[in-house]
Amino acid sequence: MNGSLQRLGRGVLAVLTLVGALACRGRRSDRDAPPAASPSSPAAARLVFGLTDVRLAIVDQPLDARLALPAGALAAFNGGFFDAEGEAEGYAVSRGRVLAAYDPALGGGVLVVRGPRAELYDGETFAPPADPPDFALQARPRLVVDGAVNIQSETGRRAARTALCLRDDGRSLEVVVRPAPPDAGPTLLELARELAAAGCEDALNLDGGPSTGVVTPTRTSQPRGPIRHVVVVRPRDAR
Repeated sequence: MNGSLQRLGRGVLAVLTLVGALACRGRRSDRDAPPAASPSSPAAARLVFGLTDVRLAIVDQPLDARLALPAGALAAFNGGFFDAEGEAEGYAVSRGRVLAAYDPALGGGVLVVRGPRAELYDGETFAPPADPPDFALQARPRLVVDGAVNIQSETGRRAARTALCLRDDGRSLEVVVRPAPPDAGPTLLELARELAAAGCEDALNLDGGPSTGVVTPTRTSQPRGPIRHVVVVRPRDAR
């Protein structure tokens, strides 16, 4: 294991759970999309990173590419939405470079990272800055806002889910990945309640369903469907 991964104790505060099987049915981003290869060792995970120790980036990949962990990275997981033609939907910025434009019609929330701190903005009123941040990702819905559940009603629709939870006034980022069999997994309201009860200050739902997947140096949970934008977490001092 190289020096960067030996610093997991600082950058990764916890890998808390390993449960479940990966699957689910789609939303607008992956309807009509062919399934990817069968998952390998599917695992749910809760990963907590101190933003003083890590950087986030987005890999824009072909829809038929597998979810992979780049060399030296601490984690890789599914990011934002994409449409029926495979085009990314919602604001996406990686290392200060805009990969996809802000979409007011998508709404939801925009998670923005500047230096060692993240903030979650209302996706309907967000104004993209002239100087792009280090990292930004728009998705929907916002699950938790100011520590309170932000989902107003229960649809009963269950799915595999991926969510981002902010802690420590935005200085820690928790990645929650919940693979699930078809028609299982949490509803949005159940996940929002779970995250609020666990102390999330703000939380954003990412592209889930069959796109749900996560890879770390120790375990892999491959998605059943395609991913357009992969979020990668690297040690802050890595090149």
